Amino acid sequence: MTLADEIRVAERHVRVGQRHIRRQRTIISDLEAKGLPAGEAIHFLDLLEQNQRAHLDERDRLRRLSQSVN
Repeated sequence: MTLADEIRVAERHVRVGQRHIRRQRTIISDLEAKGLPAGEAIHFLDLLEQNQRAHLDERDRLRRLSQSVN
């Protein structure tokens, strides 16, 4: 896999992560609007956000590597 391929994969992970986070926030809002417990959903959102930070870090690392190569 080339560096460009790795960057594309990392960018896809970031996009998918963004969708998951948006969806989870919607779920939390729906639960709270219905007066239902949202603690587990909030905890899961925290995990998704941690994972997203890792995806962003990896994407940024690959971009920096690509710039140093070019």
